[in-house]
Amino acid sequence: MTRTAEAVIVGGGIWGLSAAYHLADMGISDVCVLERNPIVADETTSQAAGLVGQIRSSALMVRAIQYSLELLTRFQDDMGRDMGLRRNGSLFVALTPERQAAYERKAASVRDEGITTEFPSAADMRAMAPDMDTSEIVGGLYVNGDGYLDPRKCAQAYGAAAEELGVTIETGATVTGFRFEGRKLTGVETMTGVVSTDTAIITAGPWGGMLAAHARHTAAMRPLRHQRAETVPVDTATDHMPVVRVTDVSCYVRPWEGGYTYGFFEPEPVDAEIEAKPPDYATSDIEPPVAVMAEARRRLAPVFPTLEYLGVAQYRRGMTSFAPDGGYIVGPVPGIEGLYMATACAALGIAGSAAVGRWLANWVVDGDPGDDLSAFSPDRFGDRVADGEWLRAASSEYYGSYYAIRD
Repeated sequence: MTRTAEAVIVGGGIWGLSAAYHLADMGISDVCVLERNPIVADETTSQAAGLVGQIRSSALMVRAIQYSLELLTRFQDDMGRDMGLRRNGSLFVALTPERQAAYERKAASVRDEGITTEFPSAADMRAMAPDMDTSEIVGGLYVNGDGYLDPRKCAQAYGAAAEELGVTIETGATVTGFRFEGRKLTGVETMTGVVSTDTAIITAGPWGGMLAAHARHTAAMRPLRHQRAETVPVDTATDHMPVVRVTDVSCYVRPWEGGYTYGFFEPEPVDAEIEAKPPDYATSDIEPPVAVMAEARRRLAPVFPTLEYLGVAQYRRGMTSFAPDGGYIVGPVPGIEGLYMATACAALGIAGSAAVGRWLANWVVDGDPGDDLSAFSPDRFGDRVADGEWLRAASSEYYGSYYAIRD
């Protein structure tokens, strides 16, 4: 069976649904989103923690997160699309003087971007997060306007808004390849037929590299295990608590359904090696991260000792994807007219989802993303991507040093 669409989006996670919404909002509603699972946003999106923080390493990413916050706040407050968005701010905790000095430099550097920050006292921090032990804390940085949300609900909000504008979302649709005439895209192949189109966007998260390979492109990223745990409810996990990032131990904590969720950037991350897995490999096939989360609790114990005593209600078995420099990969697939991709979310996929969707839509509609995205170019690493060992090592190294002091 052959169908047609003005644009096809491969992958119904948060980036794909954001792109679909933005395309439709810009007037291209003949869009078909192809998602292999029975429901959208059921893989890495659903496993994410949903942190949305404005403190980033570049002005481009600061603006990207601010756009996401602006759009998602409007979705929830003005359009009634509840996604659990709570803009309670972020509290960055310092366990060393060096870390506090880095926070002070960062606060000064983002002031011109309209970000307001404070340096709370220990008493202030305990008021924000009653379960915190501040006895070993040197200082902290509070960022106004940051927040968190429910990633699945956020993706569903994008999808619902897109469908209202005419987009078609097809679940249970496994993409098997692409069709080309020379170096021009002409269609997307699925297990049930072909969708004829001259525009397709790959937004398949960690699976994006495998799909790009059908266009003979090696995506400069690796899929890495990235997991978290959710605790049983506890009265002290208040709704007004901010996201707490204990960067010296590479961990974070935030409220979650009456309890807490916490995560950990492993110093030696595990490559998911999905290329060697069966075609239907999913996040649900990942082993529960019992040992990893035990290490996270050990690291967090000086600041959040209560986590040692709270039972785990659920483990989230997620994946992320990292490029060697920690930047997104967004843009046209080199050498193929009409094929675009967005991957390497770098554990910042939820927060940047609105901006990524807008960039992709701008590229398709106007031929320009609207921002200088040369830092995110799919071919920015040149021939080095052919060295699989380098790609794996460099991507893993960046993940393992996610919270390193870089200035």
